[in-house]
Amino acid sequence: MVDKGRSQQRLVLIDATVNTAKAAHVLGCHTVFVQQPGSRAQDLVDDQSGYYSLDFTGEAYASFVDEVLRPLNPTAVVSLSAAGITPAAVANELLSTPGTPTSVLTALAEGARPAVDANGRAVLVHSFTTGGVHELVSVAPRESLSDTQEQFGPEAILDSTEREAVSRALRQLLDGAGLENGFVRAEVDLSGGTPRVVSIQHHVDDDEAALLRRLTGIDLTRRALEWPLQAPAAWPIAPSEGLGGNTR
Repeated sequence: MVDKGRSQQRLVLIDATVNTAKAAHVLGCHTVFVQQPGSRAQDLVDDQSGYYSLDFTGEAYASFVDEVLRPLNPTAVVSLSAAGITPAAVANELLSTPGTPTSVLTALAEGARPAVDANGRAVLVHSFTTGGVHELVSVAPRESLSDTQEQFGPEAILDSTEREAVSRALRQLLDGAGLENGFVRAEVDLSGGTPRVVSIQHHVDDDEAALLRRLTGIDLTRRALEWPLQAPAAWPIAPSEGLGGNTR
């Protein structure tokens, strides 16, 4: 069966969830899944998909990338999971395909500093970077993410001084790490007077992504899959929404 609507792009997905697979299938490209042994292939693939079962954390992974993925000529290798982001970065470095380098992932992790007071006031910040421009997608209280749209508005959670300070702290970390594209979820501690990024993640949680999509219309999962395919942003980056002062 030949799908004439499919592009010639080939997207390799490592450690995909069912939700990630569904998002990938509507992008119009061929998909190849690399999953840990025991994953249910039938929950992920469609008629245009390839599938490989492999321990992508093992010693044989680099050889697999060179001997199996390279001949497929993938457009990009992507993972949205905590376990898969580093293997995806390794594959992109080996194949010279778009993706966040392992050095940037390391710098992001090392740039966050644990909070001194774990019970202090903190917020969860979601942002997406496109071409080095960091867009603040949402801000919510650290304690919980509820099904309330007002929780995701920076203006409802932070006053203007706090918004500027939080934006500056996150921007400095992302710029310092060299992040050019992709999603981050950061916890920012506000209890010490100067906001501090105390934890940061570069993977997408299915439940949080679904909540953000329902309440804000922003589809982080789709955008995280699209940018390595050089697709235009799914939403515009307005100057007022960016992490102010970023001119990269």
